[in-house]
Amino acid sequence: MQVKIRTLTPIWTGNENRKCETLRETGILGSLRWWYEALIRGLSRNACDPTSENRCKLDQERFQRAIKEGKSIQEALDEQICQTCQLFGCTGWARKFRLEVEFNTAIPEVWIGTREKRNRGYLKRNVAGLIADKTIILRFIPLREITQNEWALLNKTIQIISDYGALGARTSQGNGVIKIIENNLPYKDENIKKSQLKGDGSNVNLPNLSNFFFYKFHIKFNEDISNLISREVFWTHASDHDGFQDNWENWKKLWNDYHFLPIAFHIRDAIRHLEDNKNKRHEILGELGKGSKVFVSHGYKINNTTAKVRIWGYDVEESIKNKIKKELKNKLKEKLFSKGEYLESCNLTEEKTGKEIMEGV
Repeated sequence: MQVKIRTLTPIWTGNENRKCETLRETGILGSLRWWYEALIRGLSRNACDPTSENRCKLDQERFQRAIKEGKSIQEALDEQICQTCQLFGCTGWARKFRLEVEFNTAIPEVWIGTREKRNRGYLKRNVAGLIADKTIILRFIPLREITQNEWALLNKTIQIISDYGALGARTSQGNGVIKIIENNLPYKDENIKKSQLKGDGSNVNLPNLSNFFFYKFHIKFNEDISNLISREVFWTHASDHDGFQDNWENWKKLWNDYHFLPIAFHIRDAIRHLEDNKNKRHEILGELGKGSKVFVSHGYKINNTTAKVRIWGYDVEESIKNKIKKELKNKLKEKLFSKGEYLESCNLTEEKTGKEIMEGV
């Protein structure tokens, strides 16, 4: 039972040293779980926050007592833990499957400097991760019975990630865009049976797929992107950013060998400057200790002059979403380049709401 995927931008699953030297199953599992939770909430059912004090815990004595009273395992689980924990596990209840990952190679690292000085001066942000020469295989090994509905939910989760989102960590910084090459998991064409899911969907403050938006843009340059890299026109650092060293050879490798352009930080800067209110900027794009509600991808190759970019998020005001759609091009002209202007167009090619996606599951 496996899913073969192709990486369109690098996947990041870092370790305690903030390095991504190997593709860690725990990082993939955490990402799958996050999207699975959002899908469950989009179906108006409960999915706990596994990082909170209120996360699910299975009381084994209560569970065994329910079984002795004649209740099914499913009924006994429904009394105590949420739908997500039933598949992915929690304290007192093990995950129903083991995930094994086969992958290929790491990309050469690229650094981008901030445009503005912070308290510690200019900061550097790195483009890094793991990318497949051919495919990455996600192998799902059942350890106990997985219901038809759980398979359907897992398949829909993976499909949504592939079509609109990203897999792994650092997805707000460009990583994790994938494409499904092959999927032979059971029940991949089955719709979800909402009536079999328990709970009232009361945890409204957590990511809910119904409150998501998804945009795809085609960014077209007025000449070959390889030429622009060779001419060193893309923004990398401020002129007074002492000690910063460009590595344009790595830029060339990322585009020519791995077919993506490392511009997620430029796009985030463009979105950041669409909102004048500092508090709102921090609310949607995050700050120290607070995650982002808007996610962006690097540009992945359409042809020699054009790259595709994904922008998505949740619980974002309509005014911000409209600014992204209407004003992104003008802001990108300011943020993409250190010299000259080479952006021909920035066209919204696909727009989807989470509610529209939910109608299809």
